[in-house]
Amino acid sequence: MKILQVNAGNESGGGRTILINLLQALLNKKIDTQLLVFEKGPVSDWAQKAHIPTTIMNQEGRFDLRIVGRLRKFINDNNIDVVNTHGPRANFIMSLIHNDIAAKWVATVHSDPNIDFADNLKGNILTKLNIQSLKKAERLILITPRFEPVLTKLGITAEKMVPIFNAMDFAPQVPQTLRHEPFSLANVARLTPVKNQELLLKTLAQVDFNFRLQIVGDGNLKIKLQKLVRDLQLESQVDFVGFQDDTAPYYQQADLFVLTSNSEGFPLVLLEAANQGIPAVTTDVGSCGQIVQDDTGWVIPPKSVVQLKLALEAAYQKWQQDQLRPLGQKFYQYCSQHFSSENLAEALLDIYQDL
Repeated sequence: MKILQVNAGNESGGGRTILINLLQALLNKKIDTQLLVFEKGPVSDWAQKAHIPTTIMNQEGRFDLRIVGRLRKFINDNNIDVVNTHGPRANFIMSLIHNDIAAKWVATVHSDPNIDFADNLKGNILTKLNIQSLKKAERLILITPRFEPVLTKLGITAEKMVPIFNAMDFAPQVPQTLRHEPFSLANVARLTPVKNQELLLKTLAQVDFNFRLQIVGDGNLKIKLQKLVRDLQLESQVDFVGFQDDTAPYYQQADLFVLTSNSEGFPLVLLEAANQGIPAVTTDVGSCGQIVQDDTGWVIPPKSVVQLKLALEAAYQKWQQDQLRPLGQKFYQYCSQHFSSENLAEALLDIYQDL
């Protein structure tokens, strides 16, 4: 069986890590799999460093449709059995050729398709194109079961959908962590409305304990959030460190990871925190409630200052007693057992073989 993973190639966040980990896990199982991207960028750079067979199609902009014929020829010439697309652009291009190839088509849904694009004319058109593309795929892999009712409402039959959890490669041993002074928090996320760092900042302005927060990421809300920090007089306690290719040091410098998103699929950042032995506070969106357990962190309703404050105060008390670190070690043990790349590869192989 020959499997082709297809992505636009410009993903630089958790989606890139998940895709590369998946390819490595499949290759470790001696599965004939390779990556195809439409443009050179973060995905192909990481793939080539990991010695993953990679083809770059050199698409000249997202609306360069000359790539359609090249992709069709590549799939047919290489006798690909299963094509697994990742992301709206890959879904759309595949939807144009799926009737002209012998390969089966699987699309992985990493996020709610209703909110992948901005709420404007261009964004609404791209959203409709992506949804129509998903309807044409033979199987949809959902990275959280919570996407199932969303897609059903869009007119996609439940028989097409297979919920599955994302995964990553975990360290072979339980990480040994340090207690930091002062109480140190990390948020690794894009600076966009859906990640809702505004909630975190406004809540921290109300707590009565000392803390340090590092926000790792970039986005169109950076200036607004920096102004909010100044308005809340938190400048000495909050650092914006920007996008970082290697986020591990920022988890290691934290006692607690905090994710305040309004919407998520299966956020890899929670697994990254677990891999560093850092417990988490997260909003109950996507699969966050399946990742974080009662003894590994706190799961709270989204958009709630009251509940976030209570969780942060509880975590601070644990920090004072040096009881956060045991939670982090349990977090590592749970996630490494349930969300490894090897487990994901086995589950995906079952889907591919079924097709």
